[in-house]
Amino acid sequence: MKTTITLRFLLLVLTAMVGCAAPPELTTQEAAPFHVVLGSNNYGYPASQVQLISSVQGERFETRHSKLRYPECMSGYLEFVEFSGLLDSSAVAALGGLVQNIQPCVRKNGSRVVSPVYMNSVQGELALGMQVGQWFRTQSIELVVTEGQLCESACAVAFLGASFKRVQATGRAILHFNGEQGRGLDCARSTDMMPFKSYLIAVKGNQAGQNLYNQALTYCRSGKGWDLS
Repeated sequence: MKTTITLRFLLLVLTAMVGCAAPPELTTQEAAPFHVVLGSNNYGYPASQVQLISSVQGERFETRHSKLRYPECMSGYLEFVEFSGLLDSSAVAALGGLVQNIQPCVRKNGSRVVSPVYMNSVQGELALGMQVGQWFRTQSIELVVTEGQLCESACAVAFLGASFKRVQATGRAILHFNGEQGRGLDCARSTDMMPFKSYLIAVKGNQAGQNLYNQALTYCRSGKGWDLS
């Protein structure tokens, strides 16, 4: 009888010890907080690897400037900017200010790693999109549309001008030609199309710009627009 009681006691002690050695599994967010890129579904970086430098919160936009631990850079960091919202004059000023403050990533061999600028914007002023695209062309940045982000209207116009650009995962960059105010170009309006043609020639050169413009015209009757992805 005593032996049975002793065995039961030992079993209880062993069960308790096993329970302590194997705690409940933590969720991903509990185990590693995540820095999600503005406007994306779930794309980003481990929060422990990211440091926020500055941010601007407007009435209809938000933009952030951060740095990511990156051993390839001599500084140890790769800086990046995120933007989400309406592209208007105040948004462009805020975005431009953060992009200009990016410290370049330089490898030990002297080569540079272009800094990503993540864009999520479906509305904006087309003329501003052209200005931003021309400016992006001169900057050492890569315009990125990532998981879950949309780049339409003025954002898509700017996308065409950037020297380095990429659409990844489920991100989409679409230029509309439906004439809806705030979204796309109207093929029937010369005040829309002629500046757009001049812009493409300015950022791509005469031949490449004309070819892009001709390609754009093929989407004028497409309700889906020109998918730049």
